[in-house]
Amino acid sequence: MFNEFQQVLDQGGPILWALILIGIGLYTILASTWLGLWKVKSELARHHFFGQGKRQLTSQFAVFELDRLAWVERRIPFIGVLAGAAPLTGLLGTVSGMLVTFSGLATSSSATPIDKISMGISEALITTQAGLLLAIPAAFLLAILRSQIKNAHAMLQQKFHEAMVSHTELSDSPA
Repeated sequence: MFNEFQQVLDQGGPILWALILIGIGLYTILASTWLGLWKVKSELARHHFFGQGKRQLTSQFAVFELDRLAWVERRIPFIGVLAGAAPLTGLLGTVSGMLVTFSGLATSSSATPIDKISMGISEALITTQAGLLLAIPAAFLLAILRSQIKNAHAMLQQKFHEAMVSHTELSDSPA
């Protein structure tokens, strides 16, 4: 099995190595962002906001949003760039493989050009497949992550409104 994996890596060429690095970065950042969002949501569920006035409550919510939730949101564009770079890098591998293929067709040496042609086609197909295999699940995960961030914002807004209502009820009650 290791020999087959090594053979695929050799056939994919340097573009496949670039795709592997993109994939490691992409899925590492996706996993850490999911974990960070999970922590923010669990902290939000446990956190109780109290304040002396509406301004203090508003300030507490803004700080929570800017300190915790913004960390997750700042990562989303970079994840999108990496997810978009994967199929483009696969396309670059396709072009590179086709250049090897056409180079093999143009060779007029006594060696059989079929080896070079098959090597180029293999590089083209492997890199295209790898780029798509990286990008398609990442696109779905990114869409779900964006939905979960909206959900966290909604939870934060709900907590904010509940705290404001509680504060208003406390300040309106007779002493």
